[in-house]
Amino acid sequence: MKSLFLGFVIAVATLAGSPSFAADERNVTVVNGTGYGIKFLGFNNPGDNEWSDNELGGVLDDGDKVFVKFNNADKGCVWNFRISWAEPGYPDVLWRNVNLCQIDKLTLKYNRSSDTTSFLGE
Repeated sequence: MKSLFLGFVIAVATLAGSPSFAADERNVTVVNGTGYGIKFLGFNNPGDNEWSDNELGGVLDDGDKVFVKFNNADKGCVWNFRISWAEPGYPDVLWRNVNLCQIDKLTLKYNRSSDTTSFLGE
């Protein structure tokens, strides 16, 4: 009985260390620190111009955050991401070739004096 239990413990430990049980390195928390609402947040592979998946269920208000979980079908560490402002008439912002495997949190910032939107990766 001890050997059966020990075998079970070893099997669970082995599976827990496998990629299918581990957290995806690309999963990221996005924090809106822009001062404005965001109505669209999308990620795609470099070279892909399709932006059909919105990671938001509504408007991401200033100070709010959202956790973006990638699925196993998605491949690679380097991604583009785009936001659309909740307020109409302002252009979307696009960042290209961001290595999400090196970032756990993206904090979005907007600088009014320079009219630039940036992110801080942590």
